[in-house]
Amino acid sequence: MADVIMKHSKAVIALWLVVLVCALPFGIKSGDVLEYDMNSMSGSSTEASDGQAIIDEHFSNSIDLSEILVISYSSSEEHAAAQAIFVEFQNLMDDKYGAKTTVSNYGTYSKGDPNVEGILMIAIANNEGESWDIAHETDNIRELVKEAKSNASAAYPEAAGLTTYVTGNDAITYDTENSSMEDVSKVDPLSILLIFVLLGLFFYAVVTAVVPPAVVGMAYGIALAAVYAIGCLMGVYYITQTLILVSMLGAGCDYAIFIITRYRDERKKGLSHEDALKTAIMWGGEAVFTSGISVIIGFAALALCDFAMVRTMGIILAIGIAIALVAALTFIPSLLNLVKDKIFWPSNIESYKRVEDKVQNGGKLGVHGHLSKGSKRYFAWLSRNTHKHSKLIAIALVVLCIPGLYIFAESEDSADMISVMPDSESVDGLDLIMTQTDGGTIMPTYIVLEMNESIATVGSLPYGGMSIPYVIWNEHGLDPATMTGAVPAVMEMTNDIDDYEIVGSISGLNSWQIMYMKMGSELETTDTSTINQALYEQMPSAVKGYVGMILAIASGQVPTHIDPTAFDASWNSYVVYDVVSGYSLTVANIIDGILNVGTGILSDDGQYVSVMVITTDKPMSADTMDFLAELRSDLHDGDGSYDSKYNNIWSASYVAGTSASIDDMSKDIEDQFSMIRIVVAILLIVLLFFILGSYLTPIRSIITILLSVFLTVALTHVVFEGLMDTPVLFLIPIVLFVVLLGLGMDYEIFMTTKIRENKIKGMNNDEAIDNAIKEAGPVISLCALLMGGTFLTLVLANSSMLKELGFALGMGILIDGLLMVGYVSPALMHLMGDWSWKGPGFLTRRHGLNPDGSNMAVPAACGAAPADAERIGGEMPVKAVPATPEEVAKYKQECYSEVAVRQDRIAALNAEVKTLTDNKRIGRLDEEGEKELEAKRSELKAEKESLREFQRKSREDLRSGKGQ
Repeated sequence: MADVIMKHSKAVIALWLVVLVCALPFGIKSGDVLEYDMNSMSGSSTEASDGQAIIDEHFSNSIDLSEILVISYSSSEEHAAAQAIFVEFQNLMDDKYGAKTTVSNYGTYSKGDPNVEGILMIAIANNEGESWDIAHETDNIRELVKEAKSNASAAYPEAAGLTTYVTGNDAITYDTENSSMEDVSKVDPLSILLIFVLLGLFFYAVVTAVVPPAVVGMAYGIALAAVYAIGCLMGVYYITQTLILVSMLGAGCDYAIFIITRYRDERKKGLSHEDALKTAIMWGGEAVFTSGISVIIGFAALALCDFAMVRTMGIILAIGIAIALVAALTFIPSLLNLVKDKIFWPSNIESYKRVEDKVQNGGKLGVHGHLSKGSKRYFAWLSRNTHKHSKLIAIALVVLCIPGLYIFAESEDSADMISVMPDSESVDGLDLIMTQTDGGTIMPTYIVLEMNESIATVGSLPYGGMSIPYVIWNEHGLDPATMTGAVPAVMEMTNDIDDYEIVGSISGLNSWQIMYMKMGSELETTDTSTINQALYEQMPSAVKGYVGMILAIASGQVPTHIDPTAFDASWNSYVVYDVVSGYSLTVANIIDGILNVGTGILSDDGQYVSVMVITTDKPMSADTMDFLAELRSDLHDGDGSYDSKYNNIWSASYVAGTSASIDDMSKDIEDQFSMIRIVVAILLIVLLFFILGSYLTPIRSIITILLSVFLTVALTHVVFEGLMDTPVLFLIPIVLFVVLLGLGMDYEIFMTTKIRENKIKGMNNDEAIDNAIKEAGPVISLCALLMGGTFLTLVLANSSMLKELGFALGMGILIDGLLMVGYVSPALMHLMGDWSWKGPGFLTRRHGLNPDGSNMAVPAACGAAPADAERIGGEMPVKAVPATPEEVAKYKQECYSEVAVRQDRIAALNAEVKTLTDNKRIGRLDEEGEKELEAKRSELKAEKESLREFQRKSREDLRSGKGQ
């Protein structure tokens, strides 16, 4: 790979730019395919989704609450002004949208006297269905509201000062979309600035600070094209677009930095540009590739979830990381090959060496020097103390994790999507509705009943430009002689459910005949006017006017001048004869049509019933979710359930609605993630097993990351629930587990592969760990700060969901990268000793290790000649071994470094010989190439013989040194 990139660097860069240019037109349109309503992202067949499908297909008159105008008033005068605003607004909507919308009075609601204080709710129905997007008309509708207030204020001065909100599902979607765009415009620049500052301080270079985020930006532009393509096939939840940028910035910059840093370090050791780049690609590239694959595994596992929201999130995040990984492995090395050390401008390799010399030997230090000195001191201290206090660190980890695990186990996650919505007019309107009426008014729960057979004939009558529904019950619906059938059965069930303390109101099947007879019995009268007036006063405001109109017509009144005291028509009195159907319609037939069909309780074919339950508590709250569990149990479970009791009436029942959908989603996702967690853990253990060739190290890595997850979830609950009184959404621990298991594994792999590299080059286990902390520790800490910081910028978002995700992911990355990888993993590996590297021989020997974890090439007692010794004829003379233990240790370390340099040179020659051999095999090698191949083979053989001789002499000198 290194040879291909170095030979074709310009072509690699050109190919990336061509792909970017082709992807941009599609990436720009990626926002068009985003979904902002979680309910539309279920993608899985559940009880709630099946019930909602029946409502969508069979209930043409179901109440549309996609957009609602809410007007607040606090006096009778303001109440009249609110009604005037409604009339003006209705006229303006008719003028602008015509038949596309229907504006209707949804009713007056108040927890006190509705004539004095309350809210007027006006439903704005979309008559075009999915063919017209009313959500994006929200701003225009709000402007019409302002105009209606202005028009109404001419006759009602109070109208101008009334508080109004346009809310509802579509308005919430619109506001969420706008809020998401604001979040992106605020978070993205801050993330990029953070990366630029940290990279600038680390490299003390402008170009190096710009290149990684710029390359990730290129990869992000290509990833957006993938977002658009996937979004055309399935919905993409809006949070995904924000998460993909933040995760790509964090992970992509990590990968780029790791390769650039390795190149710089090799150049500082004296390697040529070509050798340094090859070493960076070979050793750094292996670590980056392994890390990237682990992240992709973590994200891709989300695709196993049935729910489209989680599934598409996993697919897109995995694609984004894959693109960032390939860019880091190809574009960054190609750029390095072309610009060489200029990538560190205005610094250079010599300036880096001068700074290090001043740090080691004294001298005037600038900002970079002080940072370098502080870094070296810290990681030298860290290597000493993780070695010296490894047992204490392990004990501290256990002590720290006990309360974290307890909080993790005892805390309850929330399904309350309303509490994590971004602040907006629609959310304020929702809050107002919940202060003046029952919390579930705008998002009811529905009990959908599938009848064994149709229970009624449903039709409609034209009257005064309106279409008034009517219902004629058949024997299965209502038998007048025995008062049995579906209607009394459903009424009995709704009466039972109404006894729940959390149920504010429930609307099921109603029969004017039954209500009329019950009211007469309660009032102990047969006077029709008295009974009708009492029933009329009980009618909900949304249908009260229509019921009064029918009673007025039947009583011989003018419908526009209703006198409730003169309703003298009996329930079975004759109203009108429908010539088309041939039925004689009574007061009860028409009012039953209004109460059951007009409100969306009875389907147009009489086959389905939708009972609407409005809870006193807000939708998706913990109490509401508990109620749903009880309701489902009462409906379905056991011989005493309603399904069993009324199996002669209905064949199936479903609990549907927004709360039920979220409840199903949260439970199903949690159930599925029990399997996904295991899959991810096993796949990562298998990956690390083959990469590292170790039995225990992969398991130890997974355990430390799992502890990071537990601690982070506990901390998130403490901060958001304990300090901010915001429930932690059920998605947070689930996404955190998978994402952190992938992204957090980056730092484990960076550190562990560096330790293994040191082992391969001849160091013993403790020396390999200490050296890895000193050399890889700074770049790992930088990467953790970069990725953790970019995620933490999400806490500035308007959406509490993004705040929680950003905090959890950011803190999880910092805990894992700085605490676990910095302290815990090295301490545990010190304690494990060579057990960290024990594995099957066929894998360990590939890495230059024996199955017991010891080094094959350089025995533990051996070293190499000092790296700073003078070269004579390409050989390193072996100097006399110093007598003091300190000088022996220093000499051995210098020897290890020389062995590493020689092994890197041998690896580079091996790669060149392989490339030339492959070209010869396919006939692409000319005479000059043949000569070059023979020369390289000879050079490789000489290098290997020289290394063996060098190691032999080193061992002899070290052994003789012991006897001094």
